[in-house]
Amino acid sequence: MTTRAKRRRPRLASDLLAVDVGNSKVQAVLVRDGKEVWRWRVDYGAGDAWRRHFAVAAAAARRDGRGTPIVLSSVAPRRAAVITRLLERGLGRRVHRVGWRDPWPFRLDIRHPQTVGADRLANVAGSMALGHTTGIVVDAGTAVTIDVLRHRRFIGGLILPGPALAARALHAHTESLPPLVPQTHAALLGTDTASAMQAGIHHGMLHAVDGITRALRAQLGRRTRVLLTGGGSAVLAAALPHADFEPDLLLHGLRLLWAHEPGRRGSPRRASRPPVPGRPRGGVLGTRSGRNLKAR
Repeated sequence: MTTRAKRRRPRLASDLLAVDVGNSKVQAVLVRDGKEVWRWRVDYGAGDAWRRHFAVAAAAARRDGRGTPIVLSSVAPRRAAVITRLLERGLGRRVHRVGWRDPWPFRLDIRHPQTVGADRLANVAGSMALGHTTGIVVDAGTAVTIDVLRHRRFIGGLILPGPALAARALHAHTESLPPLVPQTHAALLGTDTASAMQAGIHHGMLHAVDGITRALRAQLGRRTRVLLTGGGSAVLAAALPHADFEPDLLLHGLRLLWAHEPGRRGSPRRASRPPVPGRPRGGVLGTRSGRNLKAR
C-alpha cells in the first residue's frame, strides 16, 4: 500500500555494515556508496553451527567492506557478544552496539529509556527514515512489539508474546495441552484441542494487533501509517489492510542513526519528569507535561 502523500525522506548513511542480532537469527546488510552490496542471514537453529556460518559471512564482509563502519543492534546480549568478537577479530575494527544513549533523531518521551530494546529504537528510527514523523511500528518476531512515534517523539508501546512463544507457554504451563508449531493460517474454530490452540494463537494475535493499531490510529489520526516488520509480519500484513510491509525497517533505522550525527555518541533528549504512577493520562496515548531537558 502506498502512502497518501509523498514524504521527504532524510539522508541515510551511504557506507555501513548494519547488523541485526535477534532471538532466532542474525542478519546484516552491507551498503557502499548508498547501494546495497550484499546481505546475509544466519538462523541459529540447534547447537553452535551458526557461529561457523557467521564466520564465513564475516570473511565476505572483510573482503567487500574494507573501512566500512559497523553498527549492531541486538535483543540477545550473549549472542551479540559472540558476534561482536567475531566481527572485530575478522574485520579488525570496532563494532558500535547501539543503545538508548545514541543520538536518535527523535525524543525519548518515556520512563526508564535504558530498558527499551535497541531493536525498538531502531524500528522507530526506521519509520522516520521512510519520512514519517508520526507512525506506528509493529515488529512481529519472538515477541510482538507495537511502538508509537508522535511528532518526532517516541512515546511508548506494547509488548505481546509472539505465536511460537504463546504456543510454548500453553504447553509448558498446562498438563494437557500439547506442544505444536503455530500455523500461518487457521480456521476460526478448532475441532480438537490442537486445532483450538492453533485458532486461538492465530486469530488472537491478528485481532489483538488489529484492535490495538486501530485504537492507536483513533488517537493519532486516521492518516497515521502502520508499518509492519519482523519474521511474522507477512501473516499480519494479509489481515491489516491499513498497514505497510517494511521488512528492512530496522536496517533503515540504523542507517539513519549513523547519518544523523556521525562520530558522535551523545545522549538523546527525553522528558525530565516521568508521569506519576496511577495518575490519569488522557486516553489510550495519554498526555505529558513539564519541560523537556537533555538526559544527563
